Amino acid sequence: MGSLSGPNNEPYVDFHSKWKEEQEQLTDELRSALDADLGEMQLRELVRKVETHYEEYYAAKDDAVRQNVLTVMQPAWKSPLENVFMWIGGWRPTMVFQLAYAQAGQQMEAELAEFLQDLDTPSMASLSAKQLQRISDLQVVTQKAEDELGHRQAILQQGLVDQPLLTLAAVELSGDASAEQHPAEHALTDAVDEKVKGLEDLCHDADRLRCDTLKKMLKILTPVQAAQYLVAAAQLQMAIRRIGVAKQGAAEQHKNGDELEHKNGETETHTKETKQSSL
Repeated sequence: MGSLSGPNNEPYVDFHSKWKEEQEQLTDELRSALDADLGEMQLRELVRKVETHYEEYYAAKDDAVRQNVLTVMQPAWKSPLENVFMWIGGWRPTMVFQLAYAQAGQQMEAELAEFLQDLDTPSMASLSAKQLQRISDLQVVTQKAEDELGHRQAILQQGLVDQPLLTLAAVELSGDASAEQHPAEHALTDAVDEKVKGLEDLCHDADRLRCDTLKKMLKILTPVQAAQYLVAAAQLQMAIRRIGVAKQGAAEQHKNGDELEHKNGETETHTKETKQSSL
């Protein structure tokens, strides 16, 4: 983790931490703007600001992937809960649509109550037929691209047990020849490095699909809808992050408690044995 650098040569973990803080600040700005019923032009500027913030994140992450893709794929700066639900180093691109539909359904219930009170608040629940069609078309294209990436990932994983690699591994571990006498060890390393390079390209393409899908979704939505959508997306990310950190802390505390209890038990046993031997 320490070997990765951010866009300004700072440790990548520091960049990531600062980016999360900025995300929370931008989310607060969006929420305040929505509460204040700002005009579409002002909301559009804020939405573009958040969009640029995501673009900066993916640019920095792409550079980090080129530095060490293995560290990025299992980042120590994320909680185990977040890592478990990652797909090729991040969220599934099709989650963009799941969030949109879930948010629309949730807001539809709220707007029904407002309608009965003669209130009119535009939101994700008021998606037009044209917007829904454009979202559906984008979802079909995104799902196809996501499936192709998943297929590439499967081929890459299955390739670890292909015949050439098995042969090289058998020779390298046979003990029949040293590394100086036989090129098997170097050949095996080169073969694994080729797989890692494939993983870099896969992660790059997955991140590009994630970012592009989000940007295309925002273009379909009105400024108000886009602002509401970005707030919901950020809230979901931050909630999972908080739960993950809490669970990780509880697990570490439990582990430390078990270790302390085991250590105390060993001390008590040693004390009893010492007393018995002195008798």
